[in-house]
Amino acid sequence: MKKFFKTMGITILVLCFAASLSAQIQRPSKPFKIELGLNFGSTLGYGVTESSYSYGSWSAWWFDIDSESGDITPELSTPLCFGGNISLITKMGIGVQFALDYNFNSDITGSTSWSASGFDYWYWSNISESNSWDVTGTVKMMVLSLNVIYKYDTGMFNPWFAAGGSYYTGNIEASSEVGWGFSDSWGDFDYLSFPVEINEDLSGIGFNVGGGADIQFTPNIAFSIEARYFILKEHEIFWETDASGQHTSYIWDITYTITSPSTLEDNINDIIEPMKFNASYPKLAAGFKFSF
Repeated sequence: MKKFFKTMGITILVLCFAASLSAQIQRPSKPFKIELGLNFGSTLGYGVTESSYSYGSWSAWWFDIDSESGDITPELSTPLCFGGNISLITKMGIGVQFALDYNFNSDITGSTSWSASGFDYWYWSNISESNSWDVTGTVKMMVLSLNVIYKYDTGMFNPWFAAGGSYYTGNIEASSEVGWGFSDSWGDFDYLSFPVEINEDLSGIGFNVGGGADIQFTPNIAFSIEARYFILKEHEIFWETDASGQHTSYIWDITYTITSPSTLEDNINDIIEPMKFNASYPKLAAGFKFSF
């Protein structure tokens, strides 16, 4: 992160020098001007839903389970973002803009819950078990946009508006565990947990709309503020279970190896609702703009 800010600072100093030098050079009037902008801000976050799973009610020889279910509840941190854009604007104020927005990683946290309740006829007592596990992961995303821009040049304070198409690319990955109750070889209730994960590429085409204002320090250097909203795709992402290897039960502390893990994995995957990830997000940023 320190290297990023150092590089950004050096880039801004070089552009300030180039823009100031450009202002000193006497050139014939051009039908357009080129603007190069750099900005830093916050995305204000993406959208994500929880995934519920339920095994319903089931019975064994010595006990009945009335309810067994859980929820995978991810939470996303609000990532910072860095952007750059280059605009070609005519004297009428209308132009085209190419923009790149790089969003820093959004950390995924949260928890997975599991609970089971019923009655054990052998011990003549209620069954009430619950547990929870952490959810961890990251979301990475970058957006490329091609916009139509209109800038109203009034002198010192110059508002502008832009809208256009966007292409985004990135990745989401997360992991946690889910509970699974069963009847052991003694006919007692016990439960295991299995790892679950998602790892999916994010890409698609959307739109963006926004506006801002440039406050001129000099004819060629301005402080810029902007707000944008990116209208992107909602992704439906499925959790994948891994029941291979050895697993130790939580009640009787016995280690098990699942005989047919792929069958059990398919059964659990079928009951876990997919997570919905909405890639749309608003952005607030500030930076500098240089005219050439």
